[in-house]
Amino acid sequence: GVAGCTAFSPPVRNYILTRWPSSRSRPLAMMADGDGDGDSDGDGDAVLGAILESSSSPVPGAARGIGEYWPGERTAKPAPPPAPGAMATALRSVPPILVLPGFGNDRTDYLENAVGAVPTLNRRGFNTTVLAVKQSMWLQVFAKGALDWSFLRGSATCESPSYSWYISMAIEEIERLCAEAGGERVLLVGHSAGGWLARAVVGLMGQERASELVRGVVSLGAPHQCPPEGVVDVTRGVVGDLETRFGASKMSRWGVPVITVAGDCLTGDPSSEFPWNRASASAYSTLTPGDGTGVIGDGVVPLESALLDDAALRLTVTACT
Repeated sequence: GVAGCTAFSPPVRNYILTRWPSSRSRPLAMMADGDGDGDSDGDGDAVLGAILESSSSPVPGAARGIGEYWPGERTAKPAPPPAPGAMATALRSVPPILVLPGFGNDRTDYLENAVGAVPTLNRRGFNTTVLAVKQSMWLQVFAKGALDWSFLRGSATCESPSYSWYISMAIEEIERLCAEAGGERVLLVGHSAGGWLARAVVGLMGQERASELVRGVVSLGAPHQCPPEGVVDVTRGVVGDLETRFGASKMSRWGVPVITVAGDCLTGDPSSEFPWNRASASAYSTLTPGDGTGVIGDGVVPLESALLDDAALRLTVTACT
C-alpha cells in the first residue's frame, strides 16, 4: 500500500495495529463520512481493509485488502497490481487526497511511476494531488526564521513565518480541491514534516472550517513528538505548540480524525557493519536522547516520535523488506 517507510519506497508486507480501540471502526468510519453529517458513507473496517493488506502473503487479494508488491527487482515474483478503483467498493464517496510533502522534498518526489504516492493511490481509485512545493521553497524556513526571534529562540508557533507559506499554500489547495469535488472533503496525507504540518493546517483553519473541508489526516513517518530535554527541536518549537493547541484528540472531536503511521524496519546502531543502521542511529539521535543505539524506526523517524498517543488510530508498518 502506501509505504510506511518514510520515502514511500519499500514494499510493505505486514501491518500491525498498535492501537485498536474497542470501537475499532470509528476512526475509519469518520473518514468514510463524506458529507460530514456524522453518518458513515462506508464501513470503517472496509475502508481499512481496502487500504491495507493484512496478510504476509506476497499475492494480494481483493477480498483481504489491496496489498501492493512491486515487480522486477522489488520482489522475487512479480504480482498483479491491485484492482483499479477498488476503494469504490469500500466507500460510497471517495475523497480527493492532498499529499503534503516532507521537509526538503519536491512534489515530483511523489510522482515516480509505479512506486510513487500518486500512482499508488490513484490505482486504488483516488484522485490524488501533491501540494506544489518546490525543493527550493524550503529555504524560506531558514531565511524567514533568521528574522524571527521566536524561531531563533526555539519557541516558534504554528503561525511562524518560517512555515506560514506552506500552510497558506495547503489551505488554498484544500479549498480548491473541495470545490472541484463538489464539496467532497479532502483527505490530507502528510509525509514526514508534512504530517505535523497537516495538523497545523487543520488547527489554523479552525473547527468550523476544517470540519467542512477536511475529512481526516494520515501522517506517514512524521516526527510529531517534542524531543526530550537536551535534544534540539528541529521545528524550533512548532511541534510543541501543536501539542498544546491542536492535539490529535482535539481534532477528532472536530470531526477530523488523525491516523499516525510509522515503520519499524531499521534499528539504530552506530557501530554496525551495515551503513543503513549507522545512518538510522544518526537520524534517530536528532529526535531521541543518546546516540540512537537500539532505537527502532523507519530509518529517519523513531516509532516513539511518529505515533501520537491520542491519535484516532496508530499503525505500525513492520517487516519493510
